[in-house]
Amino acid sequence: MEFNPQVDDRNPDPRIACALLLDTSSSMSGTPIDQLNQGFEQFCDDIKDDELACKRTEISVITFDSSARVVIPFTEGRYLQPQRLHASGSTAMGAAINLALDELAAQKQAYKNAGLEYYRPWLFVLTDGGPTDGAVFSAAATRLKAAEAAKGVSVFGIGVGANANLVKLKELSAQRDPVKLDGVKFKEFFHWLSASLSAASQSGNHGHDDSAIAGKDATEQIALPSPNGWAFV
Repeated sequence: MEFNPQVDDRNPDPRIACALLLDTSSSMSGTPIDQLNQGFEQFCDDIKDDELACKRTEISVITFDSSARVVIPFTEGRYLQPQRLHASGSTAMGAAINLALDELAAQKQAYKNAGLEYYRPWLFVLTDGGPTDGAVFSAAATRLKAAEAAKGVSVFGIGVGANANLVKLKELSAQRDPVKLDGVKFKEFFHWLSASLSAASQSGNHGHDDSAIAGKDATEQIALPSPNGWAFV
């Protein structure tokens, strides 16, 4: 089988793409960015310890400050390596959402090209503030909710700290309210994420396209662990 540079099609397992949109604006300086780095580093170890999830999970990290960029392209969990993130600039959240949706669309197409089934992708937005790219954010939020309504992505908004704009995060999803991180419990959040990806990777809720996955929703809901321990719920 020919090797696909985007997707290792030598691995026949279905894939769950998980895009992490991480706020690295200047307000994240100090303890928050340090704890975020430590939490993600631990996550890289946790996901490798799960024999199934490490093959089925593909993680991408997109950071956003004054601009948005792909820091880690979609990578199987078993090959995931931490990257040291630094805080500066403003909060181009809308640009990050648009970039993530483009990356997810390309990744789904890569799965199809490789003949692989996939789970509905996950998209997480972690921010300690609100978007500074107003018009771009509004259009991106509309685009994201449309993708969610079409069963093309599951959206999770997470506010960090007292100044996180949960009203804006709520605009990203019509199906799931944002939650607030308890302090800077990034390690606890990433432990939950690893456990959640483990649960998802054991389910049969995958298919060759979005409609096939949506058709399985009624028969197999993925039960995720409780966020108690890292979130105010």
